[in-house]
Amino acid sequence: MATSTRTIKATCLCTAAAHEITLPASAFPLQGIFCHCDSDRHGTGCMSLGIAVLPPEYEPPSAWLTKLQPTVFSQRLKHYFCPICGTMMLVYLAHDHGEGGGGAHWDVCTGALEQLDGVVEFDCHEFLSDTRDGGFGDFLQNVNGKTISRWAGEPGGEQLPQYWRSAPLSTTTAKKPISSSASEEESLHAHCRCRGVEFWISRPNSQSSKGITSPWPDVLHPYHSPSPPDDDESPTWWLRANNTKYLAGTCACDSCRLATGQEHITWAFVPTPNISLDAAGSVPFARSFGTLKSYRSSKGVTRHFCGSCGATVFWDGDERPLLVDVAVGVLDAREGARAEGWLEWWTGRLSFREDAVGRAGGLTEGVEEGMRVWEAFGREGWCMRCVWVRVMRPRDGSA
Repeated sequence: MATSTRTIKATCLCTAAAHEITLPASAFPLQGIFCHCDSDRHGTGCMSLGIAVLPPEYEPPSAWLTKLQPTVFSQRLKHYFCPICGTMMLVYLAHDHGEGGGGAHWDVCTGALEQLDGVVEFDCHEFLSDTRDGGFGDFLQNVNGKTISRWAGEPGGEQLPQYWRSAPLSTTTAKKPISSSASEEESLHAHCRCRGVEFWISRPNSQSSKGITSPWPDVLHPYHSPSPPDDDESPTWWLRANNTKYLAGTCACDSCRLATGQEHITWAFVPTPNISLDAAGSVPFARSFGTLKSYRSSKGVTRHFCGSCGATVFWDGDERPLLVDVAVGVLDAREGARAEGWLEWWTGRLSFREDAVGRAGGLTEGVEEGMRVWEAFGREGWCMRCVWVRVMRPRDGSA
């Protein structure tokens, strides 16, 4: 009897590397994993790498691989991205011939898939300890009622509680509590994984608003909304916390999803006068440096990525030349992946969530719920035990 099969489609933003993947019907739903390791964050520009594990017998045809550019992560690991638009599409994990072993297999980046619901079932976050603050894992606790496991390293090891935080990277302040309102750094280092793209961000200053204008972003004010923003809202919406931090938010639009190969990307809105190409701040921002490549994704919009490792770096709109979106995954803040000493996170809206609900309804709702809960409890670093005791504990006091 013939084996029943199912075909799914993966595509990049420019569609040059679009491909159909045919698998046994019994392989679905595919296991989905979010990896939060430093390498994957800096290698994608996103706060995690979302992949669906393909059956061990699957081999992508050479005709597809020749359209993609490989980047070597380790002796066992390679990523493949579109060299035209930067979309991360495939991950290959080679055989582990060492103690414990491990078979070779291919993974597909879930953001490149045409459909997610009914195709991929996410079950865990891995390598959360690299984030030092829980990263995007704190924004996603459940999908379709299923709790997403939180592994410190590889699955099967130590699990981390919700809103776990580690000490910031410092040799002199290891015993000091993390502060999301202050940081000793005066410049924030940013780089892709291969460091072909590297730059520094300064604190907000008088140049952060001088001569800069910008329409409201969808994350604050939906483009489809018929009413304009309130008149009393600040026109310098990218500056937050009394002009000491930059605004950061999460986007789920189809263009960002396909440009990265990831379900979501988190952007920080940073004025170009606050970006320099050297640590001393003497080399001003430019739109062409290092291994940076550009792709004109739509009228008035240019996306920038590393041509060597594929990391997404900037979103750049013609209508606001002095303000760019910086991919949060390339930031290297000592306090953690969310860079809370530098960024104020807007969790009131998942930007362009309208693009996502028809394709990935369960995941979209899971992120929205996770952001609401984080805003209420996680921003202050509460553990879930504290949340339960203070808010969710039964009125009769039972444990």
